[in-house]
Amino acid sequence: MRMVNCLILPLVTSTVVSASCDLRKSGNIGKMALYYYTITTSLGIILSVTLVQTIRPGDLLKNKNILTQNATRYSMTVDTILDLFRNLMPDNIMSAILFQYQTVLEKPKNESVPIDEWKISHTNTAGTNVLGLVFFGLILGLAIENIGAKGESLIEFFRSLSDAMMKIMSWTITLVPVSALFLICAKILEVEDFDSVIKRLGIYILTVFSGLLIQGFILLPLVYFICTRQSPYSIITKLGPAFITAFGTSSSTATVPVTISCLENIGIPSKISKFIVPIGATINMDGIALYESIGAIFIIQLHGLQFSLFKIIIICITCTVSCIGAASLPSGGYVMLIMVLNSVGVPVEDVSLIIAIDWFVDRFRTTLNIIADALGAGIISHYYKKDKQTSVPEKMELYTST
Repeated sequence: MRMVNCLILPLVTSTVVSASCDLRKSGNIGKMALYYYTITTSLGIILSVTLVQTIRPGDLLKNKNILTQNATRYSMTVDTILDLFRNLMPDNIMSAILFQYQTVLEKPKNESVPIDEWKISHTNTAGTNVLGLVFFGLILGLAIENIGAKGESLIEFFRSLSDAMMKIMSWTITLVPVSALFLICAKILEVEDFDSVIKRLGIYILTVFSGLLIQGFILLPLVYFICTRQSPYSIITKLGPAFITAFGTSSSTATVPVTISCLENIGIPSKISKFIVPIGATINMDGIALYESIGAIFIIQLHGLQFSLFKIIIICITCTVSCIGAASLPSGGYVMLIMVLNSVGVPVEDVSLIIAIDWFVDRFRTTLNIIADALGAGIISHYYKKDKQTSVPEKMELYTST
């Protein structure tokens, strides 16, 4: 894990820069990726709300008198969303390597002052600002492309660095079967009473896994089939190495080189896979968004709070947006969940219930992220090849007529 985390910065930066250098020449890849992410995220939000409002796992657990006191809000929903844009454009690229920006509201001595009048401050929380680095890499790649011949040496540098990092990561991945064994065994041994956790949270776990399975093996494949008229499972069944890495490390970023390698073996052009997969590992977090949305509504139900359907949907959207700003590192989901719950005034003490199984669920939601990125690359590759085949006859016809 230390080696994988060490390679995240040079790997993601070099891959995004080298891929974005050819972005203009690659047609509408960026636009198609945006459409795909928007559709899948919307499906995830609808699925989360439907499952939790239907099964209502919090109401079932509430009967066991697991209740806590009312909470005090220390942040606002709008700040959670705006922090996404602040992290998107860091004021110091070196600081982005080590920290993420987070808005903090300073509680006044007079407790009667409403929260929207509290003094606004900020803190730098530990953790790589992957979103800011990806955005900077994208801008840098487009700038290098625009300076023409002067940027050729820089393009070659970032391509060579990307290939070198991929090679080091491939060496590291050979240790995954052994390391995954010890990582998972260690986590299981840390659970003091596994049977008690399953009994208390069985319905919640069932709800989360239902969402992951429906999103990963029904909704996303259905989107792929509608767009390409091809079987999505021909791609999913060839992602074995990426699944093993995701399950062992529970990090979407750590699986980037393995996923790229799997997609290139399938026949996805490297210019698409090297652009879509790093971007997807940062912003297309279907798994963690589902987990956070279901977890947030679960805790709201646990406290017997009555929120309107509109507010529930807003909370789910906030959870999804907060996932985009989160670093793609293991077990980062519950940190963002605490922040979202705090922003809507829901007690966060019961998040400890979810943390007890976070290590386990994290591996499956990371696997869902891999499926989403792979199928997205497959859809974009389908349209890219189709456009390429269409443009070649047009050019030949123009040449013949001339």
